[in-house]
Amino acid sequence: MFIFIKRSFSEFASFSPAGRTLIQNRIKELESRLENVENNYKVLSSDVEKIFIKLKHAFQGSGIVRYDAFDNISGMYSFSYVLLDANKNGVIITSLMSRDFARVYAKEVSNGNVNLELSPEEKKALEIAISKIS
Repeated sequence: MFIFIKRSFSEFASFSPAGRTLIQNRIKELESRLENVENNYKVLSSDVEKIFIKLKHAFQGSGIVRYDAFDNISGMYSFSYVLLDANKNGVIITSLMSRDFARVYAKEVSNGNVNLELSPEEKKALEIAISKIS
């Protein structure tokens, strides 16, 4: 390494003053560009970190189960749908469809648990959503 540096320095010394100035200016320009790249990297790195923090609160797992809730209607119009974030917080939305009425229910999910009783279809949709969270 020492030989390489010594050889480079001796070659640099052999240039004319104009050539040395040109090389020095080029080195300063490259240093400036490298500094800009480092600053941009820091900004982008910070932005990516913020995005990952926000993504933890975005819905990352979902599960849906369709079924016939009542004997007098077919076509699987009723459903239970679950949306969860990375911390397994979210909501279960259940829609029960009949010929005479439609009901929609929402249940809060916290850490993968629900304080209310769940139907078998809601449990299945919750399991599907949890399995999709990495």
